[in-house]
Amino acid sequence: MWLNIPMSMTPYYEILFTIQVVALQQVGISFTCNDSFLCILNTHVAYQFRMLQYRLRNLWKIIAEQKDKMDYTEKYYTALKKCIRQHQSLIKFCDKLENVNTLPILAHVVVFSLLMCVDAYEIFLADVTATTRLTFIFTVLGNFIHIVFFTYSCHGLIEESTKVCFATYSGWWTTFPMTETGKMIRKDVNTMMMKSVRPCCLSAGGFFPVSLETSTAVRI
Repeated sequence: MWLNIPMSMTPYYEILFTIQVVALQQVGISFTCNDSFLCILNTHVAYQFRMLQYRLRNLWKIIAEQKDKMDYTEKYYTALKKCIRQHQSLIKFCDKLENVNTLPILAHVVVFSLLMCVDAYEIFLADVTATTRLTFIFTVLGNFIHIVFFTYSCHGLIEESTKVCFATYSGWWTTFPMTETGKMIRKDVNTMMMKSVRPCCLSAGGFFPVSLETSTAVRI
């Protein structure tokens, strides 16, 4: 900061120091709050998908103990419908998450990629001191680690939403009798698997899905 005042003298030094500390807090909040909140939401939704997989797999544990398959078919269909509703609500939540964060994600990826390119120029090409070069090296490492953590949370969402398909398929639903309820179970299971084949993901402005491959595609 360059001002035509004696900044090293009281009270100018204390006033400017206080202003800079307050400004630094605001910059830090605006820099980390959105990314941290998005990572928390991604982790939350990913574990909701994992809990759904657990419920789907546990539907089959007591089928061997059932003597009346007709009665168990009705109970299973009731439990399956609850899992289907949860799956639908998670898909809707992911769509809302995508609509809200798609442009910030694009800006995030582009800005950090540019920062890494500029820092790499300062490291390899610019005529700077060793201390300055070391500072830019740590800046590049920090930016890269930040992108890895950010893309890892998005990758977890893709991975867990896809595993719902395998959890739905890995059951004994083909052994149910071909009653009206049995036919509805087969139809709903097939529909749920088809929806799970297309994973839930967050994209960068709709241009490409964000996953761990995004962090490996960043070049400096």
